[in-house]
Parts: sequence; C-alpha cells; structure tokens
Amino acid sequence: MAALPVRTCIGCRGKFPKKDLLRFVQAATGKLQADLTGKLPGRGAYVCQSQVCINVTFKSQKINAHLRSNLSNQVVDSFKQELLSLVSHRNVKEV
Repeated sequence: MAALPVRTCIGCRGKFPKKDLLRFVQAATGKLQADLTGKLPGRGAYVCQSQVCINVTFKSQKINAHLRSNLSNQVVDSFKQELLSLVSHRNVKEV
C-alpha cells in the first residue's frame, strides 16, 4: 500500500495529508489562484482549510517568502478574502 503524500501548512507548520490541505499557486503572470485539482503549474504552497491558518499565512509578507515573489499588499489581501470565502463555502457544504 502506497503512503499518502504529506505536506506542510505554511500557516501553522503542521504536517497533514495532501488531500486535507488547500493548495494555491502563483502563476507565471503573478496572479494567485486556488489549485483545487493540485495540478496547476507555478510555484505552489499549502495551507489548512481553516480561517486561522489562512489569516496567519497572509498576515504579513510571509507569503512572499514562501512563493519567492514580491506580491503587493492589495493582491495578497484580495486573494486572502477569496480563500476565506472558499473555505466558508466548503464548510457549509460539509455540514
């Protein structure tokens, strides 16, 4: 039996199965987008599907270090809201 892939949440630094985390990527255009399939090209990172981890991840310029980029605060804040909305919709569907 193959082992499940494990990834690290950049918010809490916890290690979890890849399927339990939310991946996002920075495309070549510089735009951030959620990668729900796990197959999008670009520099990617993983975060827990919790509001706390998302807020910690996007609180400072920590995200730029992980993605090796220089994103503006406006881009980071906008994407943070997009992820929070995605997570809240997923949690509603699970209940």
